[in-house]
Amino acid sequence: MTDLQVVAFLLAAAFAAAGVAAAGAPARVREWARRFPRDKWCGRVLTTVDLVWVAWLLFRAPLGRFESLKPALYLLTPVAIVLVACFLDELLAPRALGGALLLAPDPMLQAAQWHESSLRFLVSGPAYVLVVLGMALLLSPHLFRKAAGLLKTDGAWRAAGAVCILLALGWLVLGVAAY
Repeated sequence: MTDLQVVAFLLAAAFAAAGVAAAGAPARVREWARRFPRDKWCGRVLTTVDLVWVAWLLFRAPLGRFESLKPALYLLTPVAIVLVACFLDELLAPRALGGALLLAPDPMLQAAQWHESSLRFLVSGPAYVLVVLGMALLLSPHLFRKAAGLLKTDGAWRAAGAVCILLALGWLVLGVAAY
């Protein structure tokens, strides 16, 4: 299995999970989306994931003359997690989601970079969309609430869920047939 297939299957699983949730329980998903921006625990968990991911990327990156500072990441990462959780808790969840959206394209683009198929651009395009969405959420976390507010009825959430399920099927087909 190639790296691009793994990316396609992970995207299919993410879209399928979101689509089944939105189509199956639209009222619960709408309520979750309404509460998410102020949910401290979601923000703390996502922040922890983001900061550990960044520390892992820094630890693996060649840092040249700063290479000797890498062992400090073992101490600085938990300190940063605690400080962010304590002092930046206002709208932390959408900001941390934005950080995750900024980090997620890295493995996607790494997998697509040297693949011979021209269909690799179907992974590269959404990766850059994730970067733009991540920047928007980091800079303006209230946009999450505005975007979730666009889907006001159960029918709208079910339609969005159906679109996500169709996208999941598309990624699954690409993972099996093209990559």
